[in-house]
Amino acid sequence: MKAIFPGSFDPIHAGHINIIKKASVLFSKLYVVVSNNLEKTKQTDIKIRAAQVMTICQQINPHIEVIINDQILTSDFAKKIGANYIVRGLRNNNDLKYEMELAFANKKLNENLETIFFVADYGLTEISSTFLKQIKQLKK
Repeated sequence: MKAIFPGSFDPIHAGHINIIKKASVLFSKLYVVVSNNLEKTKQTDIKIRAAQVMTICQQINPHIEVIINDQILTSDFAKKIGANYIVRGLRNNNDLKYEMELAFANKKLNENLETIFFVADYGLTEISSTFLKQIKQLKK
């Protein structure tokens, strides 16, 4: 079974890594897909983010492949590489609502695509890439 775990990973953090570890055990092939988030401004270059993610994923599981999706809708990208599952992480109720809407939209666009939710381990639920970037800016 193939799955994709899409995200901007700007930066990749312990919550992402937690979900990647869980998903890599469940799926025979996991693609961690580094994408641009149109809602986020001032993102780190996508190639730099992909290299950072690749360094971490190589230490987790050899069945993980890191790839870049710069332009294609997630549902179309999954179809293109033959993945029928999207992995998404949940931290709280707000994530659940947003992720369910996203799952319904992806299913509408690609009927063979199922979304699998993983709950972040306790202690990792308050981590977000946006929050980490804000802290980094404050320290400058």
